[in-house]
Amino acid sequence: MTSVRLSKGAALLAVVALLISTVGDEVALVALALRGADRTGLTSVVSAQMLAGLVPGIALGGPIGRIVDRFRLDVVLGVTLVLECLIAATAAAFADGAVLLIATMLFLGALGAVAQTCVMALVPQLFPASEAQLRVNGVMESTRNAGYIVGPLLVGLLTAHGGTGLALAVDAGTFAFALLAVPVITHWLTARPVQLSPAPDPAPPPAAEVDETATETETTGQEPHEAAKGGMRVGLSLLWTGPQRRAALATIVVTVAATSVVNVLMPFFAHEIPGGTASYGTLLATWSVGLVVGPFVLRSRLGDRPTAVVAVGAASIIGLSYLVTAAYLVLWVMLAACLCGGMANAVQNVALRTHVMADCPPGVRGRVGAAYGATLQSSVAIGFALAGLVPAAWARWGILVGGAVALLTGSLGWLLTRALTASAPTDGSVSVPTLQVPEEKAS
Repeated sequence: MTSVRLSKGAALLAVVALLISTVGDEVALVALALRGADRTGLTSVVSAQMLAGLVPGIALGGPIGRIVDRFRLDVVLGVTLVLECLIAATAAAFADGAVLLIATMLFLGALGAVAQTCVMALVPQLFPASEAQLRVNGVMESTRNAGYIVGPLLVGLLTAHGGTGLALAVDAGTFAFALLAVPVITHWLTARPVQLSPAPDPAPPPAAEVDETATETETTGQEPHEAAKGGMRVGLSLLWTGPQRRAALATIVVTVAATSVVNVLMPFFAHEIPGGTASYGTLLATWSVGLVVGPFVLRSRLGDRPTAVVAVGAASIIGLSYLVTAAYLVLWVMLAACLCGGMANAVQNVALRTHVMADCPPGVRGRVGAAYGATLQSSVAIGFALAGLVPAAWARWGILVGGAVALLTGSLGWLLTRALTASAPTDGSVSVPTLQVPEEKAS
């Protein structure tokens, strides 16, 4: 009974903390962008801020993964939240010039990447069963997406009454509040009985191998120091292990790049929408509603379908939704497409994250999580760069092409992933090969 109470209490607090910290991430992003536009008047500064928030997750994936694998997850998460709090508070008072604004986004982007990697490593540590991971990832995805809705609204309210300084001060408070989850996570990690640890398909090691090292791993959630050798290369090699995993990830990389092009072009497409920018805002809000609702639909409809197949299928639906949005300029059709697209977007995130977590060895979860984040962020960056080649007047055609590419790639990837899954060993809702750490590459 103690373990059940710990699970429910820690899960609830972790979700609340995630919501609060996600709101903080969005408050920081929007408030710093507004301050950059207000204090400098240069679009190049705001653009540089956005890139500064994205680059650390790509460039620092190796060091971030090693840090998460080497040290206790609760300690790393706690230190990260403290630093985010201090940086946000400092920015509220001192970040005025372009250099300081960009530097602030750079530091917050790096710390945000660390926090996300910690979460990816924590979920399988605290919820070993794949079904439980799917449920928890679904709740966390809905919570995170709710934060994306609340954050900008909160910034607008705070900025109207106290400027961006007040918004950033409240942002610091959100990170401080999220620290309340750290002691509970620490207690859960140290108090969790050994029998709640993962029970993967491979046979357990001989009794002679279960010594103090195994005990340390169970209580801290980490492998010994030597296990943290290697960085992004190890994470990427494990992330892309197996034909099914490669097929799924390759499909996601292409579809994310294609839809990232669409994301950049959508504001230029706004004047062609019936109702103009007001309707455009409604479309964005509808997509956000789909992001929140999607994981709950996944929980009730997934059944025993393999998560890799679900993730790739959702990618094709996202492409279809953008294609319909640009092809049929009828508001109710566009709203329906955005709702479905948002739901598919959330389902893709949950299913893919669960698929990556399912068979990841405990000692390399940080590096695999960092490699996963860097892979997706690189795809987004490629899409942003490609969008810069499309003339603004061709925005609608660019959206049509991007949606079509995502739909076609997702459909072909779905067929391939489904065929590979049918020939792979199953493990409930997850069908993936068992990962082995490449010792020769980990030095």
